[in-house]
Amino acid sequence: VKMKKMLVVYYSWSNGNTKRIAEQLANKTGADIARIETTEPYSGSHEDVVEQGKREVEAGFMPQINPISVNLADYDVIAIGTPTWWYTMAPAVLTFLTTNDFTGKTVIPFMTNGGWPGHVIKDMKDK
Repeated sequence: VKMKKMLVVYYSWSNGNTKRIAEQLANKTGADIARIETTEPYSGSHEDVVEQGKREVEAGFMPQINPISVNLADYDVIAIGTPTWWYTMAPAVLTFLTTNDFTGKTVIPFMTNGGWPGHVIKDMKDK
């Protein structure tokens, strides 16, 4: 029986909760880990980034992201983590989901939030 190879990929603006959960998940499962990073990092205070994130979510904006450090074709199971930004996934995760092919993969979405989860998981499944 072939063992399934797992990857945990995540976006975390501030090296916060999503990064910690992704690292714990990778550690517990023996999965590889990769971080989604925007080509132009968000800057400014937390409030500045929250406001920029709100504008991007409302506009359906998908920022450019850097290529991740691994080849998705090498994995059977991909866990994708995002913080909740304005009741949905972070725009960088939307970019990742819409620019990669997950055909034949088991995708496990996970999210973190500071109060209300919104409709993140539904939105991720719809992509």
